[in-house]
Parts: sequence; C-alpha cells; structure tokens
Amino acid sequence: MEDIQNQKGNFEFNINKVGVENIEYPLRIGKKDGEIISTIGNFSMAVSLEKNLKGINMSRLPIILSQLYNDKFYIKNYKDDIKFVLDEICERLQSKDSYLDIDFKYFLTKTAPVSKFQGLMPYKCKIKSKFNKITDEFDLILYVEVPVTTLCPCSKAISEYSAHNQRGYVIVEIRYNEEVFIEDIISIVEASASCELYPILKRVDEKYVTEKAYENPRFVEDIVRLTAKELNENHKIIWFKVSSHNQESIHPHDAFATIEVTKIPKA
Repeated sequence: MEDIQNQKGNFEFNINKVGVENIEYPLRIGKKDGEIISTIGNFSMAVSLEKNLKGINMSRLPIILSQLYNDKFYIKNYKDDIKFVLDEICERLQSKDSYLDIDFKYFLTKTAPVSKFQGLMPYKCKIKSKFNKITDEFDLILYVEVPVTTLCPCSKAISEYSAHNQRGYVIVEIRYNEEVFIEDIISIVEASASCELYPILKRVDEKYVTEKAYENPRFVEDIVRLTAKELNENHKIIWFKVSSHNQESIHPHDAFATIEVTKIPKA
C-alpha cells in the first residue's frame, strides 16, 4: 500500500509537536508505601517533525502504550520511568525529541477523624514531560490538585456568630531533583487549609470538621503562602507553582491566589 505519511519533500515548516491525545488507558503507579494502584490515565503523546517529512507513524504511539501494559509496566520512580517511555517514543518514531502528558486520578485511603470510617479519596494529578534525545535534556513537572475546606477569616471576625466557608482546591506543580511523592504534596496542602476533606463523614465527624475549620480560618492568600513556605523549605524541590482557588459560597465569583518560585542553587 502507498505510504503517504513517509513522503519526503519541502513542506515549508517544522512542526513543534504532533501526536495523539485523549487516549484513555489503564495506568499502574506505585505509592509511597510501595503499594501499586491501578487507575485510568488520559495520555497525550507527541514528537516534533522536520519540514522534509510529511507525517509521523502515529499508530506507533498507542502501540507503545499497549506493549507497556502487556509488559506490566508501572510508574515507580516518576523521572526514571517516564524518561524510559519518552526514550521509547523517540526510538519508535525516529524523532530527536518526545512529549508525554498523563492525567490521572490518584486514590488514597482516608480515615474519618472521629468515627474512623475509611474510604477512598481521589486526587487529580498530572505528569507533564519532554525529552530531547540529542542533548539528553529532560523535563518533568508533577501536578497535584487537592480539594480542601476553607473558612473566611473576615466573615468570622465581623459576624456575631458563624462564618461562611466553601470548597476550595489547591494546585501544586513542582520540578525536583530528588524523588517527591504525591502523598507528601497532599499532606502539605491539607495542613495549610482550614480543614481537609474526607470521603466518608458521620455526624460526629461533621461536628469535628466544622469546628476545626472555624478554628483555622484561611484566605486564599494564607493557603498559598503556607503551602509555598513548606515547598520552599524542601531541598528536593527546585521550582514550584502553587495556586489556591475558593468556590465562594456568598459571592457570585471565585477567589484565587498564585505563587511561583524558581529556587536559586546554593553556592
């Protein structure tokens, strides 16, 4: 059969990224305690394309996912294992560079604070990565979104009783030079909020979380600063971006705050 995509010529422009996206596929990922969990990943896979080539062998990208799954591949060390896949993409598609993004839900068992009922709590996560095979340049950003409860300090201060609270979510993105686990990021964020969320709450738990939030009022500004302080003190992290978003309960708009820091290496 005629192979159109492998035709050569002068097609005027190089293409920065070309590939496939929104591929849903099973994903295995190792937790901090060594347990391997199964979830569903939404994959985006791409390479660059020189202007003398018409197209890429696009079917090779989902084939890579299929073969990894059949080989029982799982992500244990984010950097090492993702770089392995990126290198495989370069080899299979004969490209000098490759790109891989994975969106997935990361489930942790959480115990209600008083009743001790356990349930699974989902966290939205993402790995964004790229690799240049010629220069061996590799970049990976780990993204974690953590839902929280926030209570407004201003509302508490001006009201004779009660205060308005709302669901918030905090997004942390990091680059690092030593392994950092998703669990560590979640713990930092939840400690910075008015109260963390739990998948199961009985009446005694609702009393606990309501009172805890009341005793720990937080603006979005407070949450990003507290989270940033912990991330900044972690020597493993070399760059981070943290943003806090409140889905306001008494306003028709949302509130947000963002801090981004690139650490200067110590001499």
